[in-house]
Amino acid sequence: MIKKGLLLIALLMSSSVVFGQKKYSELTKEDYLNDFDILINIIKNQHPNPFRSINAKEFDKKVVEIRKNLEENPSYATFLLSNPIPLIHDAHSSLSTDTTIFEDFTKETTFFPMNTIVYEGKVFVNQHNPNIPVGSIITSVNDVNSKSYLDRINVTTDGQIVADDAKDFSFYVSLMNPGAEEYKITYQDSLNAVEKKEVTIKSVNYARNYYNVQKAILPVDLISYSYGIYGRKLNDDTYLLTIKTFAFSEEFAYQKLSSFFEKLNADGVKNLIIDVRGNGGGYLSNIPLFYSFISQEKVFKNSYRYATKVVDINVRENLIDGSGRQYSDMDIKNMNNFMYQRYDKSEVPGDEYYYGNNRLDESYVENYPRDRYYFEGNTMLLIDNNTVSAAAYFASLFKENKRGMIIGQETRTCSNFTTASWFINYKLPNTQTVVDLPRSEVFFNNLISTREGCRGVLPDYSVDESAFYKSLIKEEDPELTLALELLKRQLQEPELKEP
Repeated sequence: MIKKGLLLIALLMSSSVVFGQKKYSELTKEDYLNDFDILINIIKNQHPNPFRSINAKEFDKKVVEIRKNLEENPSYATFLLSNPIPLIHDAHSSLSTDTTIFEDFTKETTFFPMNTIVYEGKVFVNQHNPNIPVGSIITSVNDVNSKSYLDRINVTTDGQIVADDAKDFSFYVSLMNPGAEEYKITYQDSLNAVEKKEVTIKSVNYARNYYNVQKAILPVDLISYSYGIYGRKLNDDTYLLTIKTFAFSEEFAYQKLSSFFEKLNADGVKNLIIDVRGNGGGYLSNIPLFYSFISQEKVFKNSYRYATKVVDINVRENLIDGSGRQYSDMDIKNMNNFMYQRYDKSEVPGDEYYYGNNRLDESYVENYPRDRYYFEGNTMLLIDNNTVSAAAYFASLFKENKRGMIIGQETRTCSNFTTASWFINYKLPNTQTVVDLPRSEVFFNNLISTREGCRGVLPDYSVDESAFYKSLIKEEDPELTLALELLKRQLQEPELKEP
């Protein structure tokens, strides 16, 4: 998946100006191909386990195909579409566009004229607009069916996880139709409509595209993105706790959670719905802290183990720190020492891993006590295709301890391991694109699995297409609506539990 630099506040704050770098208008075919080749070398030699889900031969075969297309159609849009990182099935490896180059690109191209959302392989209109009714299903664009577009959009996921609903259809269709002056759109104006209609709409500039994104109907809950942790009352018996990140300091997180759960218990609340949809993760050490407020056991297991096949910095060129500064030889030496002090080579014959030792994570607590403000009532968890990293570990703990129903979609990262640790960055010299790679895998519950694939945390209940469409039209939260319906059913059918 491509992270669009113009929208990344963190990158805007941390990127330094590189004098002498090429402008967007100066980029050539050779520049794109050179950066692509450098990227392939970085993936092969620096990722902690690049061939877990794809063998080297198959990877090379697909890379040849992608490179050939880039060679035949050299452009910035094609370069973004040629991202090979999704091939290795690691949701934590990604590319971030350079803010200046991406901004210049957006000023010289055009964009799809409305916001959309993908659900169960269908593309729904997700914005009020004068041309197509909200909820309409787009079946083709410029005589190419929507499925063909979706198949070409690569989303970085772990293992065998399919996360089609995380695909940004509007943005990638824009890349696949660079500079289009208009879009011929075929659509059905309702979920069950038989007749297909057609409309031709002029493309929009990036400013309008950005506006369209902000005017999307779903997701309904946007305030929680501002607060990170946001709790509110749904009715006398039910509260909602939305967690959009686990990257807070322990002190801040505890202050927010203890205050919320103290009031929850004082109010005699019976049901708690926890929402980690769209949660990009954070600190693993925070996960047991958050879970300690809902644990049914006085002490619960919090086990994870770090492992990597690559402890050295093998690719030294273009390696940068958080401010964009090139690492020196001394910096790299210190990075290598850090890994060797904290990772020990396995003594098991045939095991290629280095495993983290006790020095690696001083905050690690295996037998974790529940909090004094713990909630013992009925609990549900909302997850989706954008629940990743540490958030997937939280969902894994929730499921393993049978804490309640899980509603939504499969998480985009694995239920038994993740690669979220000790990230390093490379800046490709021509396009200035930043490559973000983890340095280690992290196995949950000491389950060291070298099998090729994995699955994310799976929900007990999912919103069907009809209910999703209904929620979109009514501008309601589909998963939250289902959770409340299940709570009503529990009152009528007390035996209703996890399926």
